Amino acid sequence: MKWESVAALGTLPPRTRVVMGANLISSVGTGLVQPFLVLYLTRVRGLSVGTATAVISVIALASLVGGPFAGRLADGVGIRRTAALAMATAAVGTSGFALVTTVWGAVLAGSLYGLAYGAMLSVWNVVIAGSTEGRTRSAAFGLQFVALNAGVGLGGVLGGLFASTADPGRFQWLYVTDGLSFLLAGALLVAAVGRPRTAAPTGPVPGRTADVAGRGYGAVLRDRQLLKVLALTLALVVVGYGQLESSIPGLVAVQGLDARVMAWAFVANTCCIVLIQALAVTRISRTGPAALLAATATSWAGCWLLLLLAMTSGGPALEAALVVGALAVFAVGEALLAVALPTLVNGLAPEALRGRYNGAYSAAMSAGLVLGPLLGGRLLAGTHAWLLPVVLGLGCLACVGGALRLGRQASTAPVAPRATPDARTEETPGAPDRLEHMEGGGVR
Repeated sequence: MKWESVAALGTLPPRTRVVMGANLISSVGTGLVQPFLVLYLTRVRGLSVGTATAVISVIALASLVGGPFAGRLADGVGIRRTAALAMATAAVGTSGFALVTTVWGAVLAGSLYGLAYGAMLSVWNVVIAGSTEGRTRSAAFGLQFVALNAGVGLGGVLGGLFASTADPGRFQWLYVTDGLSFLLAGALLVAAVGRPRTAAPTGPVPGRTADVAGRGYGAVLRDRQLLKVLALTLALVVVGYGQLESSIPGLVAVQGLDARVMAWAFVANTCCIVLIQALAVTRISRTGPAALLAATATSWAGCWLLLLLAMTSGGPALEAALVVGALAVFAVGEALLAVALPTLVNGLAPEALRGRYNGAYSAAMSAGLVLGPLLGGRLLAGTHAWLLPVVLGLGCLACVGGALRLGRQASTAPVAPRATPDARTEETPGAPDRLEHMEGGGVR
């Protein structure tokens, strides 16, 4: 068995490896508290279930603002200051939950954390894209996802061993520890980024339908190729990611299965993600992003098919096995998506607008995470719960077609020349080929 992740990690620049370490640290902290927020707010702080779930919605809505704001800030004052602000805000937000005693306190903490959550997606992507290029960049995004899931998984285990609803102080320590993890990760991230030097702007790609060399989100939104990527991102998150922690557990509850089935399904999901990236990150990074997105949508369609079969299997043991298998299949798409989308977005982004491009991508992801549960909840609320896997499965198949079409269009698009060494910066050393490896072909 060859662990491609080890070899791929060795090919990354030293500061990119430091960024991976920072991501791992913050992910462990996130894992300490992520599974317990609703439980903590209801069982420990005495808030209603409706209020607790509303706080989750507040976090998602705030992240819609955080991503674009961080993108603009990164292009304006630099990624170093933006990273410091995002990590500090995340630390204050998550630590604030330790002191929550009222509804408004929970909303305030959730708003701060949500702003930081959206900002951090932009920050991580900008830093990684700025220190890598080509296939190394794709591998770096894959390894980032490994660090994220491994860290959240480890943190979840540690948090589960330490948390106790009988002792509020234990939850407070968990949230404070999460805050400290953001501060430590932020310090490493700021050190890894270093001080910026002036960069020469990159021009628009010849033949593109819009001149994206101007500044501001107006220029970003005139990039038609990016808009297609963002539309596909939104669709994929609505029919996939947006359902993972909302409608899929809801479907399991509707079927009357034991809650432990969902717990084991998430364990299988996390293990599969880590194994797929660890064993195949190099091969994944050599595959065109459009092909990866088509494979993502296909695997998620397979997940919905397995869940539909679980609803009609007639036996609790088989139902449980199908649910666990469905989330394992879902993990395949997650592993591929984590490489494909940020690679696509940063392949399109000129250096002067890289922050805003990633901010727009963060907003599309956040919008999908808001709309997905709303759609899933609507489908589950009726008397025909089977509509959930059917409708969303068909949506996944439509996304397969969208990804393949995106790849065909990209295969005829012109490619910009690489930036000269003089145009490189300490923050973003190297402007890779725009649209590099975007075609929907196979392994290169």
